[in-house]
Order: sequence, then structure tokens, then C-alpha cells
Amino acid sequence: MQLQTSLPASSSAHLDGGFGPAGVAVVLNRRARAVTHRMIRRLSQIHPSQHLFLSEDFEHSRKIAAQLASGGYHTVLFGGGDGTFVCCLNDLRDACLRQGRLLPRVGVLPLGTGNAIGYYQGIHPSLRGVTAQLERAQQPHGPTHALPLLRVNGRLSPFAGTGLDSQILEDYTATTKAIDAMGLGRVIGSPLRYVLAVALRSVPRFVLRKLPEVEVINVGGPAYAIGPDGKPEPTPLPRGTVLYRGRCTLAGAATVPCYGFGVRIFPFADLVPDKFHLRCTDASAGETLAHLPAVLRGDYRSPSLHDFLCDAVELRVSESVPMQSGGDLIPGRSDRLRIDLADSPVRLVQPR
Repeated sequence: MQLQTSLPASSSAHLDGGFGPAGVAVVLNRRARAVTHRMIRRLSQIHPSQHLFLSEDFEHSRKIAAQLASGGYHTVLFGGGDGTFVCCLNDLRDACLRQGRLLPRVGVLPLGTGNAIGYYQGIHPSLRGVTAQLERAQQPHGPTHALPLLRVNGRLSPFAGTGLDSQILEDYTATTKAIDAMGLGRVIGSPLRYVLAVALRSVPRFVLRKLPEVEVINVGGPAYAIGPDGKPEPTPLPRGTVLYRGRCTLAGAATVPCYGFGVRIFPFADLVPDKFHLRCTDASAGETLAHLPAVLRGDYRSPSLHDFLCDAVELRVSESVPMQSGGDLIPGRSDRLRIDLADSPVRLVQPR
């Protein structure tokens, strides 16, 4: 996640002083797609500006988190995409741990390019949807949802893995650098950059290069395969079991069914509260496109899909590849990734 703008004057003063009565804090990623001047103006009209923060970079996010942890807020809303949620949540969690405080309720304002949790909760990515979510958050005893999360490299995340999605993220980063180097950054927006990255980099690589070999090992408690009927098989797969070995277009895990655009890549993510959904697939582009509606809905079944419920796995890849966590690239390519279920869920503001 990259945050670009500074706090407004009122919030800057707020950082240097104390907090008012406990309530709701809103942290916005100014570079998020829908964090526009109009959206900021609207939010400042319905929410006290001293509790509205615009963050400009990672260091700033950590400073804001430290203030929020000591501020007595009962709820903190993160406005942006999946990367915003992951970054701000981890900063807030770390700040609360340092100060010996409990993590407050959290929630999302789906204002980014990818809004997996927003789609999962049914929060409409519009001014009306954001306003309704803020109104819900004002109720300190309103309903909450216990959201399990993954732990990846010590950080909380709703999904992680490797495959075509990670490659697209890497290609998007390379395409963005090339566009900026040509001075076209203000002309070519994020959606078109994704199109160019996929068309010019990801698809040719996917078609022309052999997929890497992936081995996924259960390193936690008993895992369970998902049968063709979408139900867990009764036979437990003990620690040390190789759950999957072969070439792979996607090997990932999640605690929410959706990716950022509402695509149900992990339809069994919330089947049971103490397991995450692991999916490994060697489906070809042709198979995926031929069954695209069912794939998008999450009800496509095929021998090319290998699904499991797990609490800890290790991915071992035959070569160093890009990997992602929460929709952001993990720095540096790697040939291994461990994914665990986090020790405890977070309390998420629940839409009615």
C-alpha cells in the first residue's frame, strides 16, 4: 500500500494533542481509487474532522496507529482497498500490543481497487454505502462479526498465496514503473495499467512459460479435503501430509470467500471458524474461460480444483516466484511461504 497525502490541518493538530471522548476514528488512504476530494469533503461533513485522518506513507500510518491506540476509540474504520486494511490493521495491532491495550473494533470503507472484505460484507463501494457503514460504526454496541485472519510473515491478512494473481501484481508494478518513467502517470490510470500489465506481460508469460511445481504440506492440525459436493471429507489429513504436488496456476489460502472484485475464488473460506480455505488449481485458461460464470460465483467444481480446510500450511515452489499477502506483493521473490491461522479473530463492524 502506498499512501500519499498528509493530514489536514485539523488532524495534524489532533496528532500533537489529546483525544476527545471515545468514538470512531476514520483512517483514509489518500491514494486509494475512490478517496476523492468529494469523498473526503462528504466524510468531513458527517464526521468530526479531528477524528478523520489522511495518511501519506507507511511511517505516517504507524504514527497514526500509535495515536489511535491511546485515544480510547471504540471503532476504527479503514478507508481504501485490501492493502489499506492489511497495513492499517497491522499497524494498529502492533501499537495496541506495545501499549498493552485491546484492539478496538475495526471496519472497512471500500474505497480501493480491491475490496475483498467490503464485498464479503455486502458494503456497497459508493458514497451511500460508505455513509451507511459510518453510521453503523457510531453504535458502540452494534453487531460485530468475528473475522478470522491468516498470519503471514508475522502479519495479519485475509488472503495470501502465489500464482497468476501474484504474477499480475508483479507485472502491474513493473508496468507502473515503465509508465511513470515515460511521464504518462497522470494520463494512464490504475484500471488501464492493470489491463496493459495483463495483456502485455502476464498473458504472454502464462501462455509461453511452463508453470512452476508447487508442493503444499500440512504443518498444523488435521486438515480436511473438500469433496465434489462441497462438503469436508470425514478422514482427517494429519500434520506432514502433502496436500498437493504439481504444476499450479494458483496456490492460495483465505478466510474470506471473495477477491477484491467480488470473485469467489475461495468459496469455503468461512465454512468453519477455525480453518481457512486452501485452494490449489492447475486449471488452464481455456477451462477457466469456458466456465467463467460458475468460476466467478464460486460454485464451479472440477478435478483441476484441489480444496482443503487447514490451519497451517507451507508452500514450496520449484523456483523463486512472486507471492502476495492481502493483495500486495511480498517484497522479493521466494520459493517458500508459510500460512497460519491467526491466534484470534478481529471484531469487524457488521452490516445489518
